[in-house]
Amino acid sequence: MMGSIHRYPVRQVESAKCEVVDLSAELEDWRETLSGHDFYEPGTDFSQYEPSLVFAYDSYLQYHQVPLDELKQTLERKYDERFDRFARLNWHRMEGLLEQVWLRMGAPTHTARTHEMQAGWMAGRPAA
Repeated sequence: MMGSIHRYPVRQVESAKCEVVDLSAELEDWRETLSGHDFYEPGTDFSQYEPSLVFAYDSYLQYHQVPLDELKQTLERKYDERFDRFARLNWHRMEGLLEQVWLRMGAPTHTARTHEMQAGWMAGRPAA
């Protein structure tokens, strides 16, 4: 069950929307598919990932309209503040998890500038 999300329009602001995520369904899907992701460390129990997944969905609900690459520094700081260093994933793994949550939910992961830079690099030329 990918992306168990419901979108409801907000009446006060026409361009805004309210996001609701069935976190239980999302966590159940992650429990079944976690080991297939690049950020997964083989042999690590799901319980080690669950708090980080909840953090990722909380972050998505708060910032879903902002491209993830604009949020990484803020989210890294909040993640470090929320979790003891022994209770959290290393940041490289957490970045991968955040990106997968953003992609699952259909949220933007990169700004237009990031896309331009990647396109220039792929074409063998620097972006302007």
